[in-house]
Amino acid sequence: MKLLILLIGLAYGNVFDGYTLYTGDPDYTTYLIDNDLNVINEWYADCQPASMAYLQPDSTLIYPCKQEDVVLPTVAASGGRIIHYDWDGTILWDWICDWEYQLHHDIEPTPNGTILALAMENIDGFRPDVVLEIEPDEMHGANLVWIWKVSEHTGELDNPYTFYENADYPQIDWNHFNTVSLNEFGEILLSSRNWCEIYVIEWGGSSDILYRWGNPENYGRGDDNDKMLEAQHGVNEIPIGYPGEENLILFNNNSRMGMENDTSEVIEFRPPDDYYIEDGEAWEPTEPIWTFRDNFYAPKQSGAFRLPNGNTFVSVASAGYMFEVTYDKEIVWEHYGSNNTFRAQKYGLDYLTLYGDINGDGSVDVIDIVMVINYILDGSYITEGDLNGDDVLNILDVVILTTLILGV
Repeated sequence: MKLLILLIGLAYGNVFDGYTLYTGDPDYTTYLIDNDLNVINEWYADCQPASMAYLQPDSTLIYPCKQEDVVLPTVAASGGRIIHYDWDGTILWDWICDWEYQLHHDIEPTPNGTILALAMENIDGFRPDVVLEIEPDEMHGANLVWIWKVSEHTGELDNPYTFYENADYPQIDWNHFNTVSLNEFGEILLSSRNWCEIYVIEWGGSSDILYRWGNPENYGRGDDNDKMLEAQHGVNEIPIGYPGEENLILFNNNSRMGMENDTSEVIEFRPPDDYYIEDGEAWEPTEPIWTFRDNFYAPKQSGAFRLPNGNTFVSVASAGYMFEVTYDKEIVWEHYGSNNTFRAQKYGLDYLTLYGDINGDGSVDVIDIVMVINYILDGSYITEGDLNGDDVLNILDVVILTTLILGV
């Protein structure tokens, strides 16, 4: 095992060449920086982030933040407002939730243009969590496409596929979900701080829990000694093609009420094939594949993401600390944000497709206009040049591109 880790470390030991996205001060600014800490772009907001912003391949930014008039009071990491910016900071969509649900913590933009959001409902003082799928509608509207409610998936203690209906967690904040993400199979990953568990559920359906891990005592399959997680955040699946593909990775805060601060850690583990579970047993695995500890600690938020070169990008919320660590546990890059840096992410240099950047040089200028004209004269077509999305390259695309450059 040590030899394997050494070989992986030698193969992927360099800093991943990419852009880091994080929100910090002043004024809730979201920065995109390179490895040398040069600011590539920045977006300004007038509201506090609920978790972290999401950069889209088309160079736009989706930013979840706190609404002024909340639907429910005293909700941790309260959100309720989602803003969509273009590269230049122009607002494309700005929605404030006026439904009966209080958004909080995290969102997940989906491939089909909707947004998954964590929220809380109120049932006569009992406040379990829900997952909403939101479809943007014009500048300030939204449609509720789908909803999954914890309250509709409760049952007896010995049922691992439901939430124990008499679980002794605070009624006002029963689950405290803090992360939502999609895996490669179109399933939703959730993290519950209070239950010290992560879950996999079906996206778009109404099924019970497909898989859970971290605290089998919640479904009567063990005791406190079997707990693997403590107030964890940031669970996500390692993408296919990355070292560790299809494993899950998360930030385990190790924050315990009434106890001294512990050291937080990053944990990587592999769910069983088809989420198989033995009758009367807890879901595997019984131990992680990889962990990393290095005297860092955060009582809230934070996250970890595997990078394409095998390194892991970690953000520690309490200090706004971000770092990149190799598989053999060498920190090769680090940076400090601010108290508003709850979670951060790193993207590859080839992730962005800047709107109007036809030649991919990172800027929009007269060369891009010349290229579009040449494609039109040749009777050729490229998606990057079709700025109005009508599947045809013509003078309208040249006009749009010229307007972009002139800023009019």
